[in-house]
Amino acid sequence: MSFSWEYQKARRILRQVNALAPKMRSLDDQSLQEQTPKLRTQLAEGASLMEILPEAYATVREAARRVLGMYPFDVQVLGAIVMQQGQIAEMKTGEGKTLTATLPLYLNGLTQKGAILVTPSMYLAKRDQEEMAPLYEWLGLTCSLGFDPDAADEDDEAKKVKPEVKRGWYNADVMYTTGTTLAFDYLFNNLAANPRDQYLRPYHFAIIDEADAVLLDGANSPMVVSSKPSLQSNLYQQADLFVRTLRYRQEYRLNLKDQAVWLTKAGIEYAQSYFRIDDLFSPKRRELYRHINLALQAHFLQQRGHEYEVQDGKVILLDEANGRLLKGMKINTGIQQAVEQKEGVELTDNQQAVASTTYQSLFGLFENVAGMTGTARSSASEFINLYKMKVVAIPTHRPVVRQDFSPRLYLTTGEKLRAAIDLTMRLHQEGRPILLIAGSIENSAIISELLLNRGIAHNVLTARNEAREAMIVKAAGQKGAVTVATNLAGRGTDIKLGEGVKELGGLAVIGTELLLPRVAEQLRGRAGRQGDPGSSIFFWSLEDDLVGKNSSVRLQNYYRRKKRRRATHPIDEPRQLRSPSLWVSMHFLNERLLDKEQNQRARTYRYEHSMRMQREVFYFEREQVMELDDYRQAAEHWLTRGFDQLLAERTAWNADLLKDTINHWITYDLITELPAIDFSSQAAIKEYLMQLSRKVLDQKEKQLLTPAQCDQFYRAAMLKSLDDCWIDQVAFLERLKSYTEPWSLMQRDAVYVYHKQAYEAFEKMFDQVRLVAVRRLLLSLIKVNRKQELVLEFI
Repeated sequence: MSFSWEYQKARRILRQVNALAPKMRSLDDQSLQEQTPKLRTQLAEGASLMEILPEAYATVREAARRVLGMYPFDVQVLGAIVMQQGQIAEMKTGEGKTLTATLPLYLNGLTQKGAILVTPSMYLAKRDQEEMAPLYEWLGLTCSLGFDPDAADEDDEAKKVKPEVKRGWYNADVMYTTGTTLAFDYLFNNLAANPRDQYLRPYHFAIIDEADAVLLDGANSPMVVSSKPSLQSNLYQQADLFVRTLRYRQEYRLNLKDQAVWLTKAGIEYAQSYFRIDDLFSPKRRELYRHINLALQAHFLQQRGHEYEVQDGKVILLDEANGRLLKGMKINTGIQQAVEQKEGVELTDNQQAVASTTYQSLFGLFENVAGMTGTARSSASEFINLYKMKVVAIPTHRPVVRQDFSPRLYLTTGEKLRAAIDLTMRLHQEGRPILLIAGSIENSAIISELLLNRGIAHNVLTARNEAREAMIVKAAGQKGAVTVATNLAGRGTDIKLGEGVKELGGLAVIGTELLLPRVAEQLRGRAGRQGDPGSSIFFWSLEDDLVGKNSSVRLQNYYRRKKRRRATHPIDEPRQLRSPSLWVSMHFLNERLLDKEQNQRARTYRYEHSMRMQREVFYFEREQVMELDDYRQAAEHWLTRGFDQLLAERTAWNADLLKDTINHWITYDLITELPAIDFSSQAAIKEYLMQLSRKVLDQKEKQLLTPAQCDQFYRAAMLKSLDDCWIDQVAFLERLKSYTEPWSLMQRDAVYVYHKQAYEAFEKMFDQVRLVAVRRLLLSLIKVNRKQELVLEFI
């Protein structure tokens, strides 16, 4: 293994940390605990974190020995140094990443700006926080869990917990949380209607555990906060019925490699005939075209058992990687309703997105971000391109002695599974524990049935209950245990070998499907932790899902020829495919898989650029409103801007038009007479409108009891104007994406078109904000209830 310049630099710092070990060991408990205020004093006097790092790490190291009974190895300290440099430390399974993270978390906790450990699941965050909190507290730092562990799910939890409670969590020196919780907290914090309802402080430092799962696997899934339902369209049913009549290759084409489906020229003509319209691409038919695209995706790209399941009359999104049912989450941009229409279940409300973010945007808000995972090197270039983070490989504490056997390739799924079960039988008879990897929930059920037919008792792990999942994973290393698991189920929990298992050869990992190289590498790492023996082998077939969707024409033809021959010359035993040219094709297929995944994430990132820039500008404008010193002055300024916009839309004015304008925008009181106004002068008209507006605002202020209530009214009206227009903008951007994505099939730069139209719409949004604010400020109804609380009704 060759090591990078970053690793060599970390080695030099490690020597400094090790040199301080005797000194720290000589200190009594009180003296060691006094290191924390001493180091904080050094920071206050101008020392940098890197300057105090050796002493801080040596302190934590010795404290961990006394409090936890664990002393971080040199390789763990190396990983901690790499993370403080803002890089991703690749540390193999079982190398103690949880303990490693305590060093940079302590160091950054000294700043009192906050250090956050982000994990993929609530179970892991809670487990790690409970295990490590005694160490931080012994050293004088506060440590919190960033969510209520008893909450039903992360989205609900984000809404229910009181702001003052969350403020306490986020003000802790060290906090453990999940990526989803962090994202929703960020969104809800920026939707607060009052400064006292906000709880976040500026983001300082974060470590992302299982960084590839969070930053790569989660890159294409935005976190979305939804509001009241928008009107449900009947076009879902019409588009669904239309798509059911289409003929493959004639009216539509399908490219599973790129996950694309589209109408052919004949299909477009057929659609125009079916719906009795002249031009499917005219602006007034834009929604119909969008719904046809949604129906096409629902029927041909969304597969039951892979992308979703149907339970109790509901379509539930499925995390195919680990088999989890993602309850409460929906497929994006109307596809959810299109799938529900396809499945014949009741359509859920098509809710409007109030706010959304992605992990790329979220972690871009931190001053410093680091990561740790067991599998990152195969995606090193992508981490650099998307996150500007280098991957640094950390050697294992003990040499890896696991045997990784070459994959075995078969023609059909049946042959492949039979061969895999045969090997399982032999190893099970030897007493070795076995972890059988299935590519999906569907396949895990098939494998389970095959094992039962052979009389092999086993556990099935589909990651539906994380606590139970961890218990099963821990037991998977016991003598004779057989565990069937989906791809990433149980990630974050070590499989420790039971008594006598090392002598038998350790844990055997048997994969039963072609997986992404990074996922396969992670699964191999389940065996052979901390120098234990073990083995791994994967069984592939030309009928595997990833092969079918991504194989070349040459590979497809090879499969068809072999399949026809097998039909006339059946075999009794599974037969491996050993052709060198076939293995070359499989090698290129693996490369295409990597390219495809990276291109999808890069594309998501490019689309997200507009949303990220607009979100940051919008939240800045919103924060400016929250922090105003003179709300009345600001309100009048907004009214002035609004009237400028209103007057710009009309050139000719007269008395009747002005009366109508006043009744629509300023007051419901009937205006019977107007003063002498020069209708040819927009400045004169604007001045009169402002005079009326000031009188209306004066009347509203008389209804309010205190200056604080006046500020509350103005703030609420302005925020309501901003939020309503932003909701419309977010919805427009979602629709715009679905409109422009098919353009890439016509060799047009869809992302460029998207950015251009998104920018134009954003500029118009702020013009609309001022107009909306006129009605919110002037036509709102104000009441004070019996508790002397302000109740506002906005028009």
